[in-house]
Amino acid sequence: MQRQVDTTKGYSDDAAALAQQYERIRFDQLHRDVLPYFPSPPSDVLDIGAGSGRDAAALVRLGHRVVAVEPTAALRREGQRIHASLPIEWIDDALPTLTRVLTQHRVFDLVLLCAVWMHLDRDARAAAMRSVAALLAKGGIVAM
Repeated sequence: MQRQVDTTKGYSDDAAALAQQYERIRFDQLHRDVLPYFPSPPSDVLDIGAGSGRDAAALVRLGHRVVAVEPTAALRREGQRIHASLPIEWIDDALPTLTRVLTQHRVFDLVLLCAVWMHLDRDARAAAMRSVAALLAKGGIVAM
């Protein structure tokens, strides 16, 4: 059985300050090199490790339907508070298994993993990629 490692340790210590930091980074600048590859709206997007919801919010504003996965409860609450007016679906789940998302039997046109992959070791990355692949629609895109 694979051991589950807490890769979110420390993120809840000062979630409000972290969320403010994340929100100061502009979505269009951060993702400028990959934005041309993103599917046209409206598309189904899975934002894994959504943090403050900055990317999820920007994608919703562009016309996408977004599911934001954030395992750190304090960060998830901050994101829900900051972006309360937007129709972002928040889910408490985590890599590598993404159990809650996978049980919904949905697929996504874009799976976004921003500042997430470095938290996983080699074995967890292999398992996580299987989970991500199972959630990707035919012709879908993974942006890391």
